[in-house]
Amino acid sequence: MSSRYLIVIIILSAFSCKKHTDLYPDTIIGGHACAGLHISSSNYHDNSLEAYKYARSFETVLIVEVDAQLSKDGTLWLFHDPELNVESTGEGTIPQNNDAYLSGLKYNSLEKERLIRLLDLPADLKGIRLLIDLKESDGSESGLIDSTALIDAMNLAKQYFYNGDLGMVTNTGRFLPTIKTLGFKIYYNAVNAGQFLSYSNSSISDGAVFRNSEISISDVNSVKSLGKEVIIYDVRSPDGIKSAFEKTPTYLLTDDIKATLIEKYK
Repeated sequence: MSSRYLIVIIILSAFSCKKHTDLYPDTIIGGHACAGLHISSSNYHDNSLEAYKYARSFETVLIVEVDAQLSKDGTLWLFHDPELNVESTGEGTIPQNNDAYLSGLKYNSLEKERLIRLLDLPADLKGIRLLIDLKESDGSESGLIDSTALIDAMNLAKQYFYNGDLGMVTNTGRFLPTIKTLGFKIYYNAVNAGQFLSYSNSSISDGAVFRNSEISISDVNSVKSLGKEVIIYDVRSPDGIKSAFEKTPTYLLTDDIKATLIEKYK
């Protein structure tokens, strides 16, 4: 081997082994709705099994958020929107339909991914946190799903998943103490920091979830000063990603995993 060739190999090896600096070590990256919500350029539809596996393919993504709704049969299905026909081949809502009907539906996406149950996800979490954002409407204008059926479904999820931990996002907190006893981390979906700080169950919650545009650096610090975790979501553009990082939340649920990793590790 010539000395010139050896030098080239050494230089290439040095570049390939270069360690990237974590610019935001206090913030953990997570996938919003698995790997991005309502993103036309995304590889897979949000809340699909394919999107979940894509998010899990990144070693530094340590939290994955999914949207879950309770079917007529008491099963948690992954779906974000209130109406099925907005994003899928179905009609009506998740709470109005039974499992047999929902199991035949697919997303109106390029890949035509099928709708899945929460328990269709791999049971082994392998060290990540699975964050379940519960949609608590029963499909009517003002009704809420049956809390007993929901607690049963959450208890089943706790028994199913392992090698990681589970979190739950709630808008109402009406069954928060019971879910807490099952071993879930509990997060309140707050409009702003003031609402969370005045929330009756804030003392027993583990933290709160905020839209990036609705919370400031000082708000994040005030919530974290109480020993609570802060989750920021709705982060899509490069400017949005950077602004979210600068607020130093505990978790950043991004709609663009690759762009967020590039910003974090340089």
